[in-house]
Amino acid sequence: MHAFSTWALAWLQLLAVDAPKKAPADTAAQKPIDLVWMAGPPSNARPRGRAPRNTAALRGRGAALYVQHCASCHGENGDGKGVSAATLDFKPADFTSGVFKLRSTPSGTLPTDTDLFVTISRGMHGTEMFPWHRLSERDRWALVFRIKSFAPRFAQEKIEKVLEVPKAPTQTEELVEEGRRLFELMRCNTCHGSEGAGDGPAAALYAGGGAGRAVRVRDFTKGQFLRGREPEDIYLTLLTGLDGSPMGPYETLSSKDLWALSAFVRDMVRKIPLPDVPKTWDVIAPKRSR
Repeated sequence: MHAFSTWALAWLQLLAVDAPKKAPADTAAQKPIDLVWMAGPPSNARPRGRAPRNTAALRGRGAALYVQHCASCHGENGDGKGVSAATLDFKPADFTSGVFKLRSTPSGTLPTDTDLFVTISRGMHGTEMFPWHRLSERDRWALVFRIKSFAPRFAQEKIEKVLEVPKAPTQTEELVEEGRRLFELMRCNTCHGSEGAGDGPAAALYAGGGAGRAVRVRDFTKGQFLRGREPEDIYLTLLTGLDGSPMGPYETLSSKDLWALSAFVRDMVRKIPLPDVPKTWDVIAPKRSR
């Protein structure tokens, strides 16, 4: 922990010197947790082996881990009403609803066990859902089974077939421009704004509770994507949507169009000049045994 604190402090100092200055009213203060994400997502977010059997011992382990690491935000009963929930910028997920944003399955369906494992491992960038990469794989599987126990849907419904993500094409200027055209045609700019800063005309409506509750429209320029900022991550988010939010699926678009949109979204990320940051996740969160 001491080594990581020293590393974070060093980057805070670099940010103070090298980051471009902005007017105070134009941006929120950067949170220290964002420093962790500069090194990229964990290298082994996906499980290396098969899921263990859901035994009573593993369920007990999951219950204990949940109380220790998750209940303060997500609540003891998994309803998103933990003691710390009201202090967070983003409302914690209510697991009892069985609605999950990050899936590899069609919109309106349940996520796979691997989907939940990956979300636990990688966290959700731009929110307080920190990556739990430091836990062993077995412990992360234990949390997967604990989370599933809160939602009756898992006992009532079958998991749908996983949607495939084809190989990404080379990102060219032509692909980006086609994505820009589709971005306007599909009226993505209504929420996300013409430059992707989350300042479209509908953003204020959603922020004021126009969707039944306050919703913060994603600012692409920050490069903080819930699933990840790689082309495949953005493609899958477009294909499946983010259930529980106004971001619906674009499943009617062709694969070619989805790749074009993905390319344009990635192109909108603001390039903040910072010194090269090494891929240090394995130093920050050393690998544990399964």
